[in-house]
Amino acid sequence: MHYPVDTDLIVFLATVGSIVGGSMPQLRKNSSPVPVKYEIEEVPALQLTERQTTVFEPYDQKLAAMSYWPVCTYCVTNYGHNLMRSYVNPAETSRCIVMVVEVVSNVGGMQPVASNVLLSFETWFPDKRLLTTRNMKLKSILDRPPYQTVQECPYISDPAEMKRVHDAAVQKMGCPVAPPSSAAQIFKVIHEEHDWFSEYQVQQGVFQLSPDGKSYSLADKALWRGVRNHLNPFVQRFYAWRFVPAVLLAAFLPIFGLLKLVPAAVASGLPPQAVLLASYLAAGAVIGLMLDNATFVWVFIVTYIPMRLVAPGVLGSMPYSTFAAITAYFVAQAKEHRRTILLPQRTR
Repeated sequence: MHYPVDTDLIVFLATVGSIVGGSMPQLRKNSSPVPVKYEIEEVPALQLTERQTTVFEPYDQKLAAMSYWPVCTYCVTNYGHNLMRSYVNPAETSRCIVMVVEVVSNVGGMQPVASNVLLSFETWFPDKRLLTTRNMKLKSILDRPPYQTVQECPYISDPAEMKRVHDAAVQKMGCPVAPPSSAAQIFKVIHEEHDWFSEYQVQQGVFQLSPDGKSYSLADKALWRGVRNHLNPFVQRFYAWRFVPAVLLAAFLPIFGLLKLVPAAVASGLPPQAVLLASYLAAGAVIGLMLDNATFVWVFIVTYIPMRLVAPGVLGSMPYSTFAAITAYFVAQAKEHRRTILLPQRTR
């Protein structure tokens, strides 16, 4: 019996093979070195752009309602484009940090900056243990040092709710110490913790010290984790109320197209392949719109596998899932473009 070529499977395996076999040289080239010593600069409010001020404003208000007040706004000038603001409540033992994570690229003389906000609370203990509660959505490729306990709360964006989660853990860890309450104290703690963290990464083979001793590079151990995370559809922390409907709908659309729309198209004289392809493209659009990472893998999981179970051998060699994956990619890119903030040339 003759079976049509499974073009989708060939494309999927070829793409995964290309990522696994060809990513490392590019990752080694593009990974940013981590400075041994941070150069921390306090950023006065007058130097913030209007957009940056607007990003911090709702957190200022919510934290003020909790009696948390800004101590300083700062950046690490020799590493990344992130902007941090530290808040302290004189009656509390935890410090709050709001980080505006910016990814900058140069396009036509402008600097498009995609911004996300990371919220965290941290508390130190006398024996140099650190408790951090944060809403980071992606899994880190670095090792967690033994002195640090991290609570990942990717679904929490409200400071008061995150503070309740943080305080519950503090009570189980002992008597904390007062947080740094001035810019100088905060920067001192950041420098010390960066030293401890970096030394641990070197010990674990995650960081490699450069020959000049001024920076660390990511070792292949960490870069392979990045490749793994890129291909692991479950590495992203996502909202169940968004994820489950998106996956179910994306899996349903091609099956509905095959069982309902294709027979109707044949009866109407329409090309059945075009109708089925439209169902796949709609599924890809759903994945690209609702999920933020691993859209390529998710498209194949939710469109390729169910259809092969429901209707094996009837799809022919048309790469339907591949077209769905391409659609998901462009929809996800368009979604990110809407989030992009166009800022003028940086003043700091």
